Amino acid sequence: MALLIPAIKGRIGNTEYFETTMRVRDLVQAVRRPSELDEWANFSIEERMQRELDDKRVREQIVPYLTRNEDRFFGSIIVLVYNGEVLFETIADLKISVPGAYKANAHRIGFVTIDGGSLIVLDGQHRLAALKSVYEPKQDGVVYGPYVKDIPDDEVCVIFLKHENPVKTRRIFNTVNRYAKQTSRGDNIITSEDDGYAIVTRRLLRDDEPLGNRLVNGKPFEVVNWKSNTLTTRSRQLTTISAVYESASLILGNSFYQPQTRPDDLKLDEGAERVGAVWQVMLEGLKPYQDALANPENIPAMRDENAPHALLFKPAAQIALLRGLLNATAGDRMTMAEAVKRANAIDWRMQAPMWVGVIMKASGAIDAGSEARNRAGSLINWLIAADVMPKEEREAIRRTYNQAFGIDVNDPEQAKSARELPEPVAGVKLAA
Repeated sequence: MALLIPAIKGRIGNTEYFETTMRVRDLVQAVRRPSELDEWANFSIEERMQRELDDKRVREQIVPYLTRNEDRFFGSIIVLVYNGEVLFETIADLKISVPGAYKANAHRIGFVTIDGGSLIVLDGQHRLAALKSVYEPKQDGVVYGPYVKDIPDDEVCVIFLKHENPVKTRRIFNTVNRYAKQTSRGDNIITSEDDGYAIVTRRLLRDDEPLGNRLVNGKPFEVVNWKSNTLTTRSRQLTTISAVYESASLILGNSFYQPQTRPDDLKLDEGAERVGAVWQVMLEGLKPYQDALANPENIPAMRDENAPHALLFKPAAQIALLRGLLNATAGDRMTMAEAVKRANAIDWRMQAPMWVGVIMKASGAIDAGSEARNRAGSLINWLIAADVMPKEEREAIRRTYNQAFGIDVNDPEQAKSARELPEPVAGVKLAA
């Protein structure tokens, strides 16, 4: 059955295209994924890998966004007309009388007829998969929002390209992905109006909040670098917006806010208050942070790899510190203020032997990976709270610590060379 759609014709280089809209119910029934092409097996491994569908992304990000937001929107889906006939009839071809002001563009506006062949999504396969999931809401593990029944009647912008030859088709497949730039994590945190953790993060950067801009010695000081996820050797900021976002997730827990669903103002207020309170205690209770906030021009020197508290000025180590503080205060075994006070006694040198293999690589570079941050957080928990820590927890930390060096303490032979945990700041008396 032929597809007839009103469209606008355009051209880039020698590629002609047609821009139109389709209702979701029509789109999901007409358009297929690239892997359904017969030529799929002949594509290069890079081309095939680039188009592997990420079901988790569809299930946990795009479907919730579509079904939970009345103001949902996304950009054009690019569709290849493969081995089908494409006929474009302009308004001028139809001999329709149009006002003189419109005649100059009458050859670009009309109706496209697509007959036979296959319609293959070139760009937007994850959006298409999400729309199909919404159109037929039967997929296990997907939580659909209140707008699921409205989406089939949504109109999606679609760009049609005609298949000319295999080489050109492959080139377009490759190009639309290679030169598409995703927004950075920092951009997403700055702009998201549905991610509760991102909204809380932005609130903490307000001028009257713990991590907000301030005047120090008559000069403006940005506590947080919101333009980049890294801090250079010359950066005067204390931390990054990405680290603040991660801190919000740790303090509140991953289930405090639902994905792709904007929380109400009371829930946002609660989250901002809880996260802000922890940062306030850290900034007021850690002596190096007190000194940094009093004299921001000294921060680059305090972050230098040879500085006595260098790790405290590295975002990865800051997340590890926060994880350690949260574990140390779990179950009300001590207050956050007491845990932070004890953290002042930790050796925060990057060259300190206890960090090598934990969060410092043998090369002297910091290991910013999640496993390294978790290992360091576990060690920090031990250093702070060993005297109030059950023996089982101590043994779990000892196992994690030794795993960093490839030692399995549960193996009798390897246990002979097991490393003991560093001396904690308050002694080694363990809770019963």
